[in-house]
Parts: sequence; C-alpha cells; structure tokens
Amino acid sequence: KQWYQRRVRAPQTHLLSSLMGPVLHANCPHNCTDILYWLPPSIGLEILGYLDVYTLVECQSVNKYWYNLSCDAKLWRNLCFRPFYRLGQKVASQQLEIIKARHGYIPWRQVFIERYNLQQNWLNGNCYVRTFEGHTQGITCVQFDDYRIVSGSSDKTIKVWSTRSNTPWGGLTLRGHSGTVRCLHLNNNQLVSGSSDCTIKVWDLAEGVGWSRSRCTVTMVGHSHTVRCLQVGLGVVVSGSYDHTLKKWRLDTGECLATLRGHLAAVLSVQFDGNKIVSGSCDNTIKVWSFDTGECLSTLSGHNNAVTCIHFDHSRIVSGSLDTQIKVWDIQSERCIQTLDWASAEGHTGVVRCLQADTWRIVSAADDKTLKVWSLESGKRLVTLREHTDGVTCLQFNDLKIVSGSYDKTVKLWDFTRPFVRDVKI
Repeated sequence: KQWYQRRVRAPQTHLLSSLMGPVLHANCPHNCTDILYWLPPSIGLEILGYLDVYTLVECQSVNKYWYNLSCDAKLWRNLCFRPFYRLGQKVASQQLEIIKARHGYIPWRQVFIERYNLQQNWLNGNCYVRTFEGHTQGITCVQFDDYRIVSGSSDKTIKVWSTRSNTPWGGLTLRGHSGTVRCLHLNNNQLVSGSSDCTIKVWDLAEGVGWSRSRCTVTMVGHSHTVRCLQVGLGVVVSGSYDHTLKKWRLDTGECLATLRGHLAAVLSVQFDGNKIVSGSCDNTIKVWSFDTGECLSTLSGHNNAVTCIHFDHSRIVSGSLDTQIKVWDIQSERCIQTLDWASAEGHTGVVRCLQADTWRIVSAADDKTLKVWSLESGKRLVTLREHTDGVTCLQFNDLKIVSGSYDKTVKLWDFTRPFVRDVKI
C-alpha cells in the first residue's frame, strides 16, 4: 500500500486496470475497446451527429477510423443546417453554386468551414467598411440587394449606389417627393417609397429602361400625414402613418384596399406576412392585426415610450423603442420574454431607431452612434460596431453584410466576408 501511494497518484481501479489489461484482453481482436470501431458505421455517424464542431474536430485525431468517420459528408452537411450556421436561401444557393463550380461537386466540410469563418467574423466584428457620401442631409432609410444600395434622406431624394464599383449608379438620384423620404422597400427592380409629403410612390429601376429615365409609375394618396413605414409583399403595400392609421394598397394600381384604425398615436413601424400585420406606435404599444380582415387581434404593452421598430416571425416579435430598450415577445402568450438594455446586456444608451432579426441574431441601431449584434436565443450582446459619427437611423442586413444610414449623411456597407476593418470613402 505504501509503495502504491508513493508511486501512483490515481485511484486503485486505474492500477488494477493497467495490471490486468493484458490478461483480460489476451484473446480480444484489435481495437476491442474502440466502441465506434465495433458499431455499424451508420450508428457511429448517428452518435457523432450529436457532437458540436469542436468535439467533432477532436475526434479526427483519435485514430484513422475515427478520422474517416468524422469526415463523412453527412455530418458536415448537417452542421451547415444548424440554426447558428444556416444561411438564407438566396445566399446559401449562391455559396453552393460557387463551390460546386470550383470542385465539380459539393464538399460539405469546405462549405461548413466557409460558414464557420463567416460566423467568426460576425462574432468578432471583423468586417470591411465602405462609406457612400452624396446626400446633403441625414439618411432616413436604406435597402440593398446583390449589387446596389438604395437610400432615402431628409434632402427629399433617393439615391442608388453600386456595390460593385467605386462610383454611384451613374449618379442616379430619384426626385419626386416634396418631403423627407421616410421609408423604402426594394424588390428586384421595383422600389416603393413613403414620404412626409403623405404619398407613397412606386419606382421602376429596370436596367432596360436606362438609369437616366428611371421613373415613378404609381403614386398612392390617402394618408393625411407623414408615411413613416411600409412593407411590400403578396401584391400589396401596407403602410403606417403619423395620422394614427395603417393602410393596405394594391401595388399595381395604387388603390387603397383597407384602413386599419386602433392606434392612439403615430404608427412608426409595420411588418406583415400572409396571416397577420404587426405595428408599433407612439402610443407605446404593439398591435397584431388580421391580414385578411384588418381586425385587431391583440395589443402588447410594456415599452415606456414609442415603439420605433419591430421584426417578427411565426413565434416571436422583437421591438425597439425610444426608451432605449429592445424587447422580445412571445406571440402566442402575448408576454415579453426578454428585455435587452444597458443594465442587463450592455445595450444601447440612446433611442433604438431600427432593428432586424434572423434565425440566430438581432442587429440594432441607435442614436448612440452604434450598431449592436445580439444573440436572439440568449439575449447576449455579441459585438458593437462603431464607425458612424452621429446617430444611426436605419439598417438592413443579410448573412454577409449590413447596410446602415445615419444622421451623419453617410451610408455604410459592413462586409463580413472580408477579414479586416477599414473605412473606404466613395
């Protein structure tokens, strides 16, 4: 016993195992203690499928069999479709097309590595920043697609910028509104804008028309005050106004189909799908409406000031407010399930002007001159982005980039596919 205590600082069962191992396994085949080796490959893959990426990579260094099993394409394909690494349909299709053209097939491990690196850039704030200048007053709204950015401003104009070159789209500026352009929605070559002149305009940006002849095709008149927010889809436009109402319009003709009344103050934000419309207002509430009938289904109260921005999916609503807080609501129970503020999560110190969410993150912008990226699930602040010199009024993002606008009269493109931070003025 004294000899054991002097020489071995481990449980006695470890010593017994070491001494008896050769006897116990004298007639066993090679690798008899390797559980994966003796299981059918399909079951081994099922077990490895429960691992996170870091543990899966460690499995590759156990032995050759484990390495081959953990490199199976099915495992890496499944990792690619976990919520944290899943890309939007359009971006995912583009990635797979490029990789398939390069290799002749889809190497799912390589697909995952690219997605992992992209997520690390988001988590660490590693991005390439480009600045677009040209507006003479603050930016109020932005939209973008694969090759252009569209911005609206208090200078009453809309500008279209190229993201593929260092110059704007031939200096394209759309004029037609007689007041501040407050909201935009870009869908392919169709742009819809709302303004403080109480109108909504539909613009044709088709390349075949020629940039110099891009034109307004429809003007919608009906609101009695500023059109503050709008969204386009399913052949209709839904707008919210300072006149306390929401309106539903036919996109092709501009005919007003319905007026939704219920808010007691200006409507600042709106979003809809085929079933419901969700709106936020200066009356500090969020209302959920039936898309078909216009009936108010529920009212959510909890913010201490105007609800400036909202985003919702099938299960939850995310809202931002003049009270500097971001709240996450459960649609079914109509309860606030999370509040993101400075005290609890190093949140914004100024008015939250805009936000957007996807399957795993929230991106928000505020008067404190910052953009913040949050975990949707935990509410943890992941990164704070600082480049603007005044309050950030608007943003839009996808899996690859963020576009933001500010009172500092600039539009910024934050490209997370690039591994460094740099500000290039255009």
